[in-house]
Amino acid sequence: MTLPLIIMAAGKSRRFGEADKRFTILPHGGVLINALVRRARKAGLDVSVVLDSEDDVSAEIDAPCIFSSNAADGMGASIADALSLIASQSRADSLLIMPADLPLLRIESIRRVAALAGSDRIVIPHCGARRGHPVAFGRAYWPALSVLSGDEGARSVIAAASTESIEVLELDDEGIYLDADTPESMSGLLEKLQPVLR
Repeated sequence: MTLPLIIMAAGKSRRFGEADKRFTILPHGGVLINALVRRARKAGLDVSVVLDSEDDVSAEIDAPCIFSSNAADGMGASIADALSLIASQSRADSLLIMPADLPLLRIESIRRVAALAGSDRIVIPHCGARRGHPVAFGRAYWPALSVLSGDEGARSVIAAASTESIEVLELDDEGIYLDADTPESMSGLLEKLQPVLR
């Protein structure tokens, strides 16, 4: 069964100024959010993008969108809204979650996280000492994800999980953690972008 992956794109990046980070134009064409959708699909996943219900840009996104009515309360609330919908529609034993600002993330990294996913485990990719995305959450953790609130994201779910249920996946891909909060940092990352991200 194809695993779902949700790209969290409901937040407002105030440090990014007037520009919309999600629609940053990439050096080789297209925009960031749709590039991430394509990479996740090439990794074999069923991709959805989570948006604020007050910010409907779904017409510009090449994937089904999930609208969070509580997005203003933070990342955790957006994840909870998305999980409530996915849990009722999907029979998958795991799902992956990632943010929308990882321009260097490789297809193979997404694929390898998905390959380790299981119903009773959380798979967290690392590059060196750095934790990254996407993170796979087994179905056993979906109830906890569906009641998140505030802006902490899923950290509390990971912190509450037993050591035995955490699978650390070592990857040689700094793209799993290199995000961009300002136009300047995004520009620096895009200079590293290669034509083909395998």
